[in-house]
Amino acid sequence: MRTFKLVGLKIEQEAENEKTMKEIPLEDGLVINLEDGENSWLIEVLISKDLHAFFEHLSEAKSKFRIFVTISKKGNAPAQIIAKVKTLTSLDHYLSILLEGKLITSRPIHNPEELLRSLMGQGLSGDTLLKAFSESVHQRKETTKY
Repeated sequence: MRTFKLVGLKIEQEAENEKTMKEIPLEDGLVINLEDGENSWLIEVLISKDLHAFFEHLSEAKSKFRIFVTISKKGNAPAQIIAKVKTLTSLDHYLSILLEGKLITSRPIHNPEELLRSLMGQGLSGDTLLKAFSESVHQRKETTKY
């Protein structure tokens, strides 16, 4: 198993055939790659109790949903995981949530238009979209040098 610091979490929501992204403000979190050959991951999230109803609804629905997790540093591209709520634990001041899921592997994006569509599909827009696009282009240039 390998453990990483969770620095960003977004949850894809669908209402009336429209997908939106809900960014979850984090107090703390971990992402654990189970390295089981099945792309299984555990995500432990520590958040404000204000989001209890939101996660309770997801837990009761027992359905899977798409999440985007950013590990180690904010500039990293988020990994897409199809997840479900495993446990909700109320603590003194926070809520601890354990999510389990499967990593969605995708081929690398080399076409700038495809990259832009992918980022827009993650709910990014405006300056955030511009920054993510610029970082992704620069990362791709760095990896192609070697």
